[in-house]
Amino acid sequence: MEHEHRDVLTNNDPDSLNNNDAGVTSVFFSPNGRFVAAGSLDAVVRIWDAQTGQLIERLMGHRDSVYTVSFTPDGKGLVSGSLDRTLKYWDVSGLNSSSGIRSKKEGGDGMESEKNGSQCTMNCTGHKDFVLSVGVSYDGQWVVSGSKDRGVQFWNAQTALAQCIVRGHKNSVISIDLSPTGSVLATGSGDWQARLCK
Repeated sequence: MEHEHRDVLTNNDPDSLNNNDAGVTSVFFSPNGRFVAAGSLDAVVRIWDAQTGQLIERLMGHRDSVYTVSFTPDGKGLVSGSLDRTLKYWDVSGLNSSSGIRSKKEGGDGMESEKNGSQCTMNCTGHKDFVLSVGVSYDGQWVVSGSKDRGVQFWNAQTALAQCIVRGHKNSVISIDLSPTGSVLATGSGDWQARLCK
């Protein structure tokens, strides 16, 4: 059975219309289904209103392609992972009151320098290679990331500090997910294995 794509979330972002490298690498719905976030090759995270298709937010701060995005379960946060080896935690709690495109850029200290719109509230650094997958625990306490460095890191969602590293894959960790109970981590890798960690 084939389905047609009825709605297209157009990248009508004025900063990327002349950029041939704005391909989308990852998409994720907000928990309420109202927004769609997308990571892209041009290092920007874009957020659209899923009902109108309107681009409402651009989150800039990564220094290389954004390969993975994930909303927090409460919809107030968004985590992005990049080929720049970092994760960023964005406060997107103001999305429900947004109108029109907002563009946010980080200041020199890596944190958001503007007062309006979504803020980058945490930078997570520690991976030795590209960040390819991110997830957030259902209680919102943990951010988990998989990397080309073959490791999975658990980050405290309040402090951005790495709490532990899980190893075992022999290739990049390209997919991760946490069970709803939070007691099991599933990982997928280029080593042809999916693993469960309890």
